[in-house]
Amino acid sequence: MVAICFDDGPVGTASSSTSTRIQNALSQNGAHATFFYWGNRITSANQAEIARADQLGFEVANHTYTHPYLTNLSADGIKQEVNKTADILSGIIGKKQNYLIRPPYLAVNDTVKQNCGAPLITCGVDSQDWNNASKDQIINTITSKMANGTLKNQVVLMHETYSTTAEAMEYLAPYMKQQGWQIVTVSEMFKANGKDMYNGQVYTSAN
Repeated sequence: MVAICFDDGPVGTASSSTSTRIQNALSQNGAHATFFYWGNRITSANQAEIARADQLGFEVANHTYTHPYLTNLSADGIKQEVNKTADILSGIIGKKQNYLIRPPYLAVNDTVKQNCGAPLITCGVDSQDWNNASKDQIINTITSKMANGTLKNQVVLMHETYSTTAEAMEYLAPYMKQQGWQIVTVSEMFKANGKDMYNGQVYTSAN
């Protein structure tokens, strides 16, 4: 079991868009994932992607409003970044809830922990898609960790904005299913492992 997460959306719902390709690759293989949405990128033109993610059983989560280094902000600034996006997400999916937070740049300090009001999800495995990793490099990062046993119960960092990531997931989703792996949401993975997540705590895996 592994939780693959996708940051920086929404992109949109066009059939050719990276977001749609990733969602389709997952759902066609019975997989779920967590999508961390960037608040001020959400528009009337692309918010349907978030509703679709929720309908497909994916986890809708919070990547702040302006994608700042939260570590540079005051307590009030942190709350504003989190709450503004949470309100937008709730308006789209019709659920008022405590959304998991992916801190931008994975930057966390004590002020962030004390004021974010939700669990902070960083990562145990970085696909490096943001760092110009090719499709094959992304695939290799995942398959090598599958092979040596270090992928189990990890949170994997990806972004829904790259065609390389979409191509990698179109290969990985069926391949991992065939190999007996489950791709699940962060919340599903913690629940399956009998573990709770607490506000202000940082999580990289469910091990």
